[in-house]
Amino acid sequence: MANKETQKLKSSTDILKRGGKLLKESCSQCGGLLLQYQGRTFCINCDDISEIDKITISSTMDTTLLLKNLISKKIEETSKYLESEKDIANQTHLAELLLKYIEILNNVQKTEKIVENKKDK
Repeated sequence: MANKETQKLKSSTDILKRGGKLLKESCSQCGGLLLQYQGRTFCINCDDISEIDKITISSTMDTTLLLKNLISKKIEETSKYLESEKDIANQTHLAELLLKYIEILNNVQKTEKIVENKKDK
């Protein structure tokens, strides 16, 4: 039983470290502490707050995958335009756009690694 309480305390602390708020109100069902995180309110006694980390990580992973696919598609489209472009000014603009897309893609990949590391811990 003590291990379960320790895990709840650890999960609650993790939520607070990531920007969660401890509310002054108490749970109407059990009188326990309420936490607010990402617009949702959780009771540390009634709710399984250990699952909140997994939901957040999943959501982040889904978002990074969508963004990676979108940026990859934009890189491909812009490369095709650059290939057929004759005007130097337009070529410069497209090349700068490609560099920005690549920078975004690199940042998304770094974010993915960070999220994976958190997920493994």
